[in-house]
Amino acid sequence: MNDQESLLEHASTIAFEKLKVAGGEISLLDEPFRTVALVFSAQGVIDNGGLNYFFESDWPGNPSYSLFADAYRRIGSVDAANAIQDAATSFGISFPERDSKLRNEFMEKQFGADGAWEVQWDDAVCGDERVWSNLEKWIRSNTGNTFK
Repeated sequence: MNDQESLLEHASTIAFEKLKVAGGEISLLDEPFRTVALVFSAQGVIDNGGLNYFFESDWPGNPSYSLFADAYRRIGSVDAANAIQDAATSFGISFPERDSKLRNEFMEKQFGADGAWEVQWDDAVCGDERVWSNLEKWIRSNTGNTFK
């Protein structure tokens, strides 16, 4: 395990312990733990299956997708934040995080006859190593001794 992986693993372990103490309610989690928990969780899912995986299931407590986008912006991953926010907006309802049935129906309907999506999402966030390096830099620059 390299230094980046060690730091991210350590920071996420602490963040998830704090989340457990908060009863799993991400909105009750203080910074910097909230940002680490949101980005670490989301990016792990997105790296495994793109934005489809991110949106197909409910996140515990159904946090607003804007919380995820804000966390990505906070660490400097603006393109990833915009991709999440734009995709969430494409569902056409105010709180898509609260309706997994609608999200999944929407995603199923997006495939055209040629197999291409009708609504284009920017899935470049999938496999984007810059997210992990931005998270590492943010932890090192903005959290003091919080994760030591």
